[in-house]
Amino acid sequence: MKALLIPAEGPPREVGLADGGGTRFMRSLRTLIGARCVERICITDRWEAWLDEDGAAAGKPVNQAATLLARSFGWQLSLLGATVIAGPDKDADSPAGLSHDQVRAILRRITGTP
Repeated sequence: MKALLIPAEGPPREVGLADGGGTRFMRSLRTLIGARCVERICITDRWEAWLDEDGAAAGKPVNQAATLLARSFGWQLSLLGATVIAGPDKDADSPAGLSHDQVRAILRRITGTP
């Protein structure tokens, strides 16, 4: 499944996550984010952000790019640490991959390029 990793520092990049939700998906997600527990924030009906549930306690820095993305949809919070953007889950435990166009749209929002 294709997703977008937005590190707190450095450029965003497409990544592959295990398909189908469940244990394999969560393990690959925790590895990418560098977290023991992850939380999901539904940014829009098209995108959800996955990040470290304990980011503040772990002292993770504000992720400026991911925060900009969330705020462009009205969220008034700061996202901490590495963030993975995926499509919304069709059911409770099976997130969807991003299309090429979705990745481009997210990158445009982050960089401000048309």
